[in-house]
Amino acid sequence: MNTEELKRVLEKTAQESGLQIKGEIAVLKTDEQRESEKEIQEWKEEKAKFHFFKEFSIAQELLNCLFETKQYQGFLMLGEGGLGKTILTINSVKENFKPEEWEYNSGYITPLSLYEYLYLNRNKKIIILDDVEGIFNNHIALSILKGALWESDGKRICQYSSKSEKATMPNKFIMNAKIIVLCNHIPKANNISTRATLSRVLNYRMNLTFTEKIQICKGFIAKENLKEEELKKVINLLDTKITEATKDFNFRTLRKLIAFVKYDSSKAEQLFEATTETDEDKEAYLQVIKLTDIVNSQIKLFLEKTGKSRATFFRIKKGLKTNGK
Repeated sequence: MNTEELKRVLEKTAQESGLQIKGEIAVLKTDEQRESEKEIQEWKEEKAKFHFFKEFSIAQELLNCLFETKQYQGFLMLGEGGLGKTILTINSVKENFKPEEWEYNSGYITPLSLYEYLYLNRNKKIIILDDVEGIFNNHIALSILKGALWESDGKRICQYSSKSEKATMPNKFIMNAKIIVLCNHIPKANNISTRATLSRVLNYRMNLTFTEKIQICKGFIAKENLKEEELKKVINLLDTKITEATKDFNFRTLRKLIAFVKYDSSKAEQLFEATTETDEDKEAYLQVIKLTDIVNSQIKLFLEKTGKSRATFFRIKKGLKTNGK
């Protein structure tokens, strides 16, 4: 029996006996845990499928800056969901680091689990925290993150004292990994503690205009394995069924559109309309500006269509102008 087989037998015996071992000396794992870890490892070793466009160049350069310099230990990237933040980041990390050198965590995380996650991965080169807006709503989690991102006398000291029986880590440790945080938005962005955290990292807002999103979508379509008639159908629906009034328009919208066309081209439009929402006020605004160039007339028509105020008209106008209209 070799060493690995012996280790498995001892672990299984310990589990069946109810023995619990805490700390870093030994970790008991079930077959399910081993299988899960194997799947994650295989994913980390896979080449990321990512189509690079010039609109991602600033984000890419900032990631490279984080990887290659010592001045910053963290990078925070903001932007609405579905714009490619995660796949761009993972692709960049996979190209620059070995699978065992980085870790990825997505979704809700409590202060204790955040502290434990950072502790267990403190000696990795890169940690990715994805879709973790909840951290910014919790002053304890935010305090932990601040310590992990900024040096005090040359070291980043991460601290957390917990009375929970689940807490098996020391109440302070040195963080060596660089941290990437990906968020759709930051709650209470002007909060003093939040601003203090942001000042500790490189931070960048990925804010693509409607026109840029359409152009990138068409670039994605060209790289998809579509038949000629499917390609024409997707482009036609993209041009005719998606406007600036389409809610939550992003690259996931395109994936849905392609799925419907590949499923049944004749039903694609019906399925897309049934699963896609429209902002009625924006739709009304887009309609009235096509009817007249006179602003006062546009306002009058808009009020008649929506029953909303002049302030709503100008808020939409400003928002669409900012978004590339």
